[in-house]
Amino acid sequence: MGYRKFSKRISQRTSDAMSKFVLAQDPETISFAGGLPDNNLFPVEELKYAYEEVLRTEGNCAFQYSSTMGDLKLRGLIGEQFFSKWGLTINPENIILTEGSQQALDLFGKLFLDEDDIALIEEPGYLGTIQAWSMFTSRLIGIPQDEYGINTDYLEDVLRNLDERVKVLYIVPDFSNPAGTCLVIERRKKILELSEKYDFFVVEDLAYSLLSYDTNTLPPLITISKSEKIITIGSFSKILSPGLRTGFIIANREVINALIRLKEASDLCSGTLNQKMIYQYWRLGFLEKHMEKLRKSYKEKRDALKTALENTFKTIAKWNYPQGGFFFFLTFPEWVDAYKLAEYALNNKTSFVPGEEFFVSQEGKNTARISFSQVPVDKVEEGVKRLIRAWEEYKEKEKEKITI
Repeated sequence: MGYRKFSKRISQRTSDAMSKFVLAQDPETISFAGGLPDNNLFPVEELKYAYEEVLRTEGNCAFQYSSTMGDLKLRGLIGEQFFSKWGLTINPENIILTEGSQQALDLFGKLFLDEDDIALIEEPGYLGTIQAWSMFTSRLIGIPQDEYGINTDYLEDVLRNLDERVKVLYIVPDFSNPAGTCLVIERRKKILELSEKYDFFVVEDLAYSLLSYDTNTLPPLITISKSEKIITIGSFSKILSPGLRTGFIIANREVINALIRLKEASDLCSGTLNQKMIYQYWRLGFLEKHMEKLRKSYKEKRDALKTALENTFKTIAKWNYPQGGFFFFLTFPEWVDAYKLAEYALNNKTSFVPGEEFFVSQEGKNTARISFSQVPVDKVEEGVKRLIRAWEEYKEKEKEKITI
């Protein structure tokens, strides 16, 4: 049939990373590719109890449509509890529930971006945002990260030198995907300053903010400033279950009203039953106990991967040391093609995601995202051994084509 019968946006940037490296694997593969929660950590019994509580208290209403904004009780609990450690309460009228944070990103593309509009993203940045926003504009610009998060000096230079206004900036301030970085407080404040000066919105994604293993999570932008240019998104995918497909957006009322119109046209409302179940699960006190279990388990996985990498790749690559989240981000020598290396890894029954997938600047060909979230602790060392075998094979077979 051909793409000529479809809209122009279907021809925009896409990626085969999910199907090739994350999902399409045999059972013997030890996968460092997927940034997915550990299947063994889903709190099945507590979720069953919470569902039963929904049916006991809500009855048939649990199976009806919800409002487009989502379940009021869950929005109220998010507003009361999510930012309570920073002394902030959010009015539920400033919260809208979504089908995971990915729907939020799609809605932002529709809300902010026409074909020639400029949007910014930290680089390397979340692939889901790159894919979503590339559907609406070809002018997505990457702002480099270093070990302290997005480079705000570079950001300011870009803003100063552009002839046109930037519409929106996307960041993951805590333990970012894929870089694992944490944006230092000085840069958080600088972003707030720049958003006011240059009149652009900032979308902060708190997907991993509660998964901190060594230190307390730094204050989100929304807790530092009352600026109406700050939009905050979060999700229950990493801290409870991605299958529940429940996320949220916090924004000023004008933005919320616009998002209601867009969401009505998209799906009318998100799933009522799951929203009510999450509310009961949280209300019953299960969530914080579950978070303690997650932090302990993922910290153990992270530490095992750190040790294994230090024992094998220390002279081959450099990497970050994430204090939370799911990811190590490796940088190999410039001659390395990590996409080809990933093919060798698959042949050795292990996997990772080539880092170039997370760049809009066509850079990052010598980088790799390695996730520890799904790998059992007792298989981490073997998985890294397979990676080093893949490295040795790659170096041997490619050495005639490269100059080391």
